[in-house]
Amino acid sequence: MDALPGSTMPPASVQGLLDLLDEAKGSVQVLDPAEEVRAAWRRLIHAVRSGGLVPKGWHLVHRGRNTGDLVIELRRGRHPSKQYQPASPSSVPVPELLVDPHPVIDRLREQPSRLPESDENRSRTLLILQALCLEAERREWALRSGTDALLSVVVDDQPLEVRVREEKGARWALRLVLTVTDPDAGVAEWKDYARKRLEDELPAILTDLRQRGRRLRDCREAAARSEQLRLRQERDRVVTAHRDQVLRQQVAAWLLAEDIRSYCADLVTAGMRLDDPWLAWAHTYADDLDPLAAPPGVPSDPPASAAVPTPRQQHADRTASAPRPYQPWHPNRRWYHG
Repeated sequence: MDALPGSTMPPASVQGLLDLLDEAKGSVQVLDPAEEVRAAWRRLIHAVRSGGLVPKGWHLVHRGRNTGDLVIELRRGRHPSKQYQPASPSSVPVPELLVDPHPVIDRLREQPSRLPESDENRSRTLLILQALCLEAERREWALRSGTDALLSVVVDDQPLEVRVREEKGARWALRLVLTVTDPDAGVAEWKDYARKRLEDELPAILTDLRQRGRRLRDCREAAARSEQLRLRQERDRVVTAHRDQVLRQQVAAWLLAEDIRSYCADLVTAGMRLDDPWLAWAHTYADDLDPLAAPPGVPSDPPASAAVPTPRQQHADRTASAPRPYQPWHPNRRWYHG
């Protein structure tokens, strides 16, 4: 047996693996590889098995799927599980024996209370889910143990829950039912029938998982885009309301400065001396108010935490910033009126 360092990546092709096994007299050991290295070896092993590329009269086995040293052996004879025999493109091979179970399936095997009660259907459930896990892993979908569901398949970052139960049917003492549920509460269901068992539905189940994952991803992305658009529009409204308020204040200050200067001119016309201290102070005050003395640029945007003012707040701000109109004195009233 040839021992390879844990950092050794697998050959680039299936033939490369077969050549390596041939040179090593049928057995290769990779010393405690890192997870990404181990996964690369597993993908190549799966490609050899599922593609029917193992030499006739031989079978491929490996140990250390998830931990420890990874040992790959090419042995004479037929593999104890038919999942590694060539299959038609329209089918998914289901093993006859649970050999080298996926970790999720291994955990389920230790929790029989979560599986169907009958021995036959409990065993079938594990074998069907093992085939589902292997195919999902080949497609690089993530797999998780479920809490309520038996397992969760993550397609396009969307978790899809898989459940299996037994039920009585017209032609079945106890038949299996597999359901797939997505976060939007969409449910699909497949059952045993007289002419078609649940094992034959695996291609349809995998197709549904892919389509459901893509649909959920598209919905999430559309919702995210809609939320970003809403936030941009709300921010635009906040900035516009802020600039409206600043502009109204500037216009009100400019009008007041102009009114003060006009009033000072009227005072001079009425006989006030040009060097009167009151006129000097009034002109200085008007210059300080007048935004044209130092033309302002675009005002700074409000802080990100600022909210859009309500119509009542906007009206109050506009009323406060608007110049008070001229109100002539009426002899019969105590106050000015418009």
